[in-house]
This record gives sequence, structure tokens and C-alpha cells, in this order.
Amino acid sequence: MMKALIIEDERPIAEALRESLLSLRPEIEIVGVTTNIKDSVAAISANPDLDIIFSDIKIDDGLSFSVFDKVDTEAMVVFTTAYDEYALKAFDYNCVDYLLKPVSEEALQRALTKCESFRPRMDKETIRSTSESIINKDIKYRSKVFLEIGRETIIRDVADICYIHSEKGNTRVFVSDGTWGSIDNSLIDIINSLPPNVFYRINRQAIVNINRIDKITHGLGRESFVCLKAPFDSVQLKITQETRKYLMGLLSSI
Repeated sequence: MMKALIIEDERPIAEALRESLLSLRPEIEIVGVTTNIKDSVAAISANPDLDIIFSDIKIDDGLSFSVFDKVDTEAMVVFTTAYDEYALKAFDYNCVDYLLKPVSEEALQRALTKCESFRPRMDKETIRSTSESIINKDIKYRSKVFLEIGRETIIRDVADICYIHSEKGNTRVFVSDGTWGSIDNSLIDIINSLPPNVFYRINRQAIVNINRIDKITHGLGRESFVCLKAPFDSVQLKITQETRKYLMGLLSSI
């Protein structure tokens, strides 16, 4: 019997994952669901015999990588996330699979089968070969985007996208000529279709083209904001400190 922990800060997603796991492996023991770094560290410490951890990457108070920096575990880790730009870093943390949301039962089944084949313990060679097989996948990203503007459908190059914002189910794409149009996709679907070295989901509502970032400013307390280049130089998008640190590293590498 496998013993599992779920680290996920969105309750509906956590419940869906729990139900899928119990459907695929009725015998699995799920010791709990945690939503932040502190509780996740405590849960792992309290369960040293964990076999597998299903972990989102962006959780309530930062990146879940911080959990594994704070506590030692031999449990296998399956990251479940909407952010494929973290794939390389994930394999520093006992990662055996990296599933992009929304996670299908087929993908979860493959991950469980892989974990069962690796038990009782992974070695470094297993981690290396697993990471290579996932990172080297031939992923094709979209080159065009179709925007609804009034009664017209406008076609724009992906490179022309400055940022994308979603609110109350309405997703708008803002392009370099200063116009914007609606698109019938969720942010998760969109970010998975865009090249990760160019586009980054900075918060739950916005994706930015990192080449269109003008500056990152400090607000009150620990607040920070991404400010864009013209024609959207009046736009300020709120980010966390963890996102700010990651963005600064990303921007310094281009």
C-alpha cells in the first residue's frame, strides 16, 4: 500500500486529485492535504514513511520547493502544476513526474505506475534518466493567437502579445499595437500553449511576455508590481516576493 500526501492550495483541485487517486488506487492512504510551506513541512516530518507526494509548485506562501529545502524525505515527488517553466528545477527534488494542470486520469495513472516501478527507493541515475525523458519531449507551442474584437476575429503573432489578463471568466489578450481582444481559453490552457522562455504566469489572473516588462517596483510592505513597456506603461500587475525573485533571475538570463 502506498502512503501519499497532497500539497495543493486550491481546494477543488485537491479534492479532484484525491478522488482520482482513490479511484485509481483504492488502497492508497492519503495522510492529508496541506496548502502552505509550514504545514507541508510538518506533515512530511510527521510521516517519515511517505511513499509519494503530489505537490503543486505555487502554493499559499511561496514555491513548494521551499518545503523540500526545509525537510528531508525519501518520498517520490510528482509535481502537479500549471507552470512548465519549473521543470528543470523540479528534478532537484526527488521528482519522478511533472504533470501539467488540468491533470487527466491517464496522466495520473502513468505517474502512479512509474512510482510503483521505482519503489522502494530511487537512485540518482533513475532521477537523471526520468528528468531527461520529460524535459526532452518535443513540445510544439502556438505561433498565432485568434482574438475576438467586436464582430471580427483578429489574427496576431504570439510575439505581439504584451500580456493576458483574466477576470470573472473573461480572458483578454493585449497586443503591441495597443489593442486587445477576447479569447475563449482559460489561463491554464493558454500558458501551456505558449513558449515558457517568453511567457510567464505572474499571478492567478495574468500572464506576461517577459520581453515587454519595463521594470519591477516595490509597493507597500512586501508588495511588488510588474510594470510594462508602452503602450501599456500605465499597467501595474501585482506579484509576490517569490515571483519577484524568480522573475529577476529569469530577466537576468535573457
